Amino acid sequence: MMKRKYFVCIVFSSILFTLQSQPVNAVESLTVEQAVRTALEGNPDLLVVRQELEVARGRKVNAFLFNRFNPSVNGQVWNRNNPGSGNESDFQVTLSQEVEVAGQRGLRREAATRTVTRVEAQVKDRERLITGQVMRAFFQALTLKKRLGLRKEIETLNRRIRDASDARFKAGVTPIMESNLAEIRYGQSRKATFVAEASFQNALLDLRRLLGWESDRSIELDGQLRNSPKAVPLANLLQRARAQRPDLVAAKREVARVEAAMDLTRRLIVPNPTIQGFYQTETEGPAGASKMVGGGISIPLPLFDRKQGELVTQGGELNQGRHQIVAVIRNIEQEVKTAFQGYEAARQSVEVFEAEVLDRIEENFRFIEIAYREGKIGLLQLIVVQDDLITAQLSYVDSLGQFRAAETNLAQAVGGQP
Repeated sequence: MMKRKYFVCIVFSSILFTLQSQPVNAVESLTVEQAVRTALEGNPDLLVVRQELEVARGRKVNAFLFNRFNPSVNGQVWNRNNPGSGNESDFQVTLSQEVEVAGQRGLRREAATRTVTRVEAQVKDRERLITGQVMRAFFQALTLKKRLGLRKEIETLNRRIRDASDARFKAGVTPIMESNLAEIRYGQSRKATFVAEASFQNALLDLRRLLGWESDRSIELDGQLRNSPKAVPLANLLQRARAQRPDLVAAKREVARVEAAMDLTRRLIVPNPTIQGFYQTETEGPAGASKMVGGGISIPLPLFDRKQGELVTQGGELNQGRHQIVAVIRNIEQEVKTAFQGYEAARQSVEVFEAEVLDRIEENFRFIEIAYREGKIGLLQLIVVQDDLITAQLSYVDSLGQFRAAETNLAQAVGGQP
């Protein structure tokens, strides 16, 4: 009995130690590069699109079979009542095989291969779009995280100002109205912090959805909004986009697929022969049982159906694909130019802030608090100056976020890094 209790204590202690040693809801650090890789592996929408590639590969497997037609075996058995010998059984076995001619098998393989390459380009294009969505969501969440941090700093500053105002009121230096105003100011800053926290958490939810993660999975964003803005030539961006955008590649490969399908359809006008062979026994006749072996060939005559409808349909698809190429090129040019203008505006905005505004904002935040504590400025003057500084500081964070979003938009429009 004592041994059993001792054993139970050891097991319970081991379980307790294991539970204590394992982190509960551990926070995962996530960079933007890790976010993109995770989304490319587990984004549900992207996984659905990739199944289209599996469908195309399955059809390619069928196209590469030695013969797409299976042989057919036909057997017949019948009884014959002979007056002299009674009932006799005869049978016949026929084997038939349809054969592709006129190079149909090679053209079928070519059409299937081009279908796979077209779907591969479509999947790459969806990966391009998912990458852009993830990067924008990441930098949006990072921007809101920075805003939340600023709101908390402003709340702390307003709490110190409230405490200083309360001390000045108790010392008889300022009226009760100033103390109440400082208290109201602190309450408003706390409310702004709550709103910023909610916006940040909603942004994390959107990011988790894109990653294919559970909505309650804990993550910690690891990255900087600050980046080195650089000027990029528009002509080079347009040239690169025309060369590497996967949606344009997919449009061109669709035209190639339809052309291969039309070649195959024209060859299918030539009928496939069906070769037959048979073995038959007969018991009727004075010589007794006889055996016969023979063969034949059947060829359908293409008098009525000469693939007229299929060729008309494919001709329309071919013209549609060629027009689609032109439309995609025009869309690419517009997307690149629009993204370029947004990038340039965001880049210049960040440069102006960092060259002329940022250092003065941080310096003035220190000055106004000291000036208020020393009684050099009143609370109303402090509030006016503080509002301007807060607006400028939040505007700088927004400018960084907008630059990152514009940088992502430009990369997406080009089809790679600008």
